[in-house]
Amino acid sequence: MATSVLLACGLNEQKLPGFVHISEESNVDGSFLISCILGQRLRISNAGTLLVCLQHHYQHYFNAGMRLGYNTNIFQGKTLGVIDVLSDMAGEGLASKWLRQSEGQTLTDQLVEDIRAQVESNYASRNSYTVLIDNLSILFNLGASKLQVQQFCQDLAALAKERDNLTVITKLSNSDIYQLTDNNVAKLGQVRIQVLRLKSGVFREVDGKLLIERVLDEGNYACEETRKEVLYKVNDRNVKVFTPGEIGVKV
Repeated sequence: MATSVLLACGLNEQKLPGFVHISEESNVDGSFLISCILGQRLRISNAGTLLVCLQHHYQHYFNAGMRLGYNTNIFQGKTLGVIDVLSDMAGEGLASKWLRQSEGQTLTDQLVEDIRAQVESNYASRNSYTVLIDNLSILFNLGASKLQVQQFCQDLAALAKERDNLTVITKLSNSDIYQLTDNNVAKLGQVRIQVLRLKSGVFREVDGKLLIERVLDEGNYACEETRKEVLYKVNDRNVKVFTPGEIGVKV
């Protein structure tokens, strides 16, 4: 199960920080964190969740959820809402609204509008609400500029501040390539989770490292002593975490 990784990241509580950012280094896959968080939020009574699919389509998260012990179809249309950008583009082709720029409205403007509409429709009837965005870097592939992506995240951070018990969780792949954008987005929130490669290279028992940092009010990261490092291994049906000392791996 995913309990250990959520506990290590401090994301196992019913009330989460308002904005959490996941930085995914090149050549590692942090998608398991989205699936783990999604399952945890769906299991909480009367907690609403909005999944924004940019990197993977909804069916991917259904399959991942079944392996981790939960069925997203049971919740979809009830406590789970989905904005499946990827499937919409695959089905509609060039007619998809995500590929057609309306006059005066960018792709990221459209996405913020749809997210706000979902929140407005569902937030009031839920004890808490979580917006999960699976990969911001796909917005660059769709033509969004760095400034537009930054503004998009600022709008989401503002949305989280407008409402109690509303959490926005974003992930950015290739964070070492988009370093400036990644750092700026991380400083909008309270928690940053970095998914990193091992310095020692490939190791059979470990897939990579998680560095969990608290972000201070001034936008700076917490002192070295308060950072947490854990190693992780993604198996077919669970995610395990270890401390470096447990298996003697150089991180």
